[in-house]
Amino acid sequence: MSKFCTGSFTYPDPFKEEDAFIKVLKGKIAELQPKVLMPTHDESVVIMRHRDEFPKDLIIPYESADKLLMLANKAESTAVARKAGVAVPEVYHSAEEVRCYPVVFKTVIGNSAKGVYFPKNKEELLKLMDEHKNEETLLQEWIGGTDYSVDCVRWDGFCKMSVYHALVTKTDGGGTTTQREIVEIPQLEAEAKKLMDAVDFRGVCGMDFRYDPKTNKIAYIETNARFTGGLATPVTAGFDIPWVMYKLATEGKYEDPINVRIGTRTKWILGDVITLVGRILKLKWNPKEMKRVFSFSGFDAFDDFCKDDRKAILGEFGYYFEKLIKNGKLNP
Repeated sequence: MSKFCTGSFTYPDPFKEEDAFIKVLKGKIAELQPKVLMPTHDESVVIMRHRDEFPKDLIIPYESADKLLMLANKAESTAVARKAGVAVPEVYHSAEEVRCYPVVFKTVIGNSAKGVYFPKNKEELLKLMDEHKNEETLLQEWIGGTDYSVDCVRWDGFCKMSVYHALVTKTDGGGTTTQREIVEIPQLEAEAKKLMDAVDFRGVCGMDFRYDPKTNKIAYIETNARFTGGLATPVTAGFDIPWVMYKLATEGKYEDPINVRIGTRTKWILGDVITLVGRILKLKWNPKEMKRVFSFSGFDAFDDFCKDDRKAILGEFGYYFEKLIKNGKLNP
């Protein structure tokens, strides 16, 4: 519904109907003859798995499917990060190794905090372990502080990053951010660069960390080897990641100055609505957080609303409402 949309098409679910998805995508590429295909979410893994089926001269600025899957796997990327010298939470291999609660128990594949739990005692942990006994999981120590994300673009000799602090998250305990603020924390950028250098990453990614300013403790959480959900924040701050990535992929260089404005804040309006409903249903009211959810002042931009493109947010609300009805979940 955005006035800036020049066209659209419907495609099968890439994760449930992979071959059908690729067939539709190949058909649209043959029809439209684009120079660049820029996946925006986890469908990038599926696309790169079939890279050889697309025209060789079609630019798809993503790593191989194997490297994307390795980074997406929280257990594997954590192991690689530790080997690279990145600060990571302690990993437990059994409930008996846990010395204090809560802990973090999660499936190794997932986004938007899906499959992430914070058991408060051994009984809760054992129950979760039994429920997910047929899945690959990761058990880690709980790290204090709050969530921070490092948005990165690394391409040959180019490397640029920005850091934002999660002010509000859609799900309790972390995950998708609905309000963010650009901050300057060189330590986080340094940790992110260690991992990127270790795997010789080429493309765009976002790395999530826990950081406690009081103790200066840092802990790596995961890597999203794609454009992140908080993309509006660095873009608003002056780091136009999609454009930078496009220029690097098509011309091999980006020479314009990038000055990230510290203190830039953005808000995802629908995300805050979902946050509010979720907290009400779980009876988890945090007065300070709720005050932020109801606030619309002090933001430099909104993720999903522009005065000159008012219909876009209606399309977004419609999409999420359809998902809610179909899946019965606030976090589809």
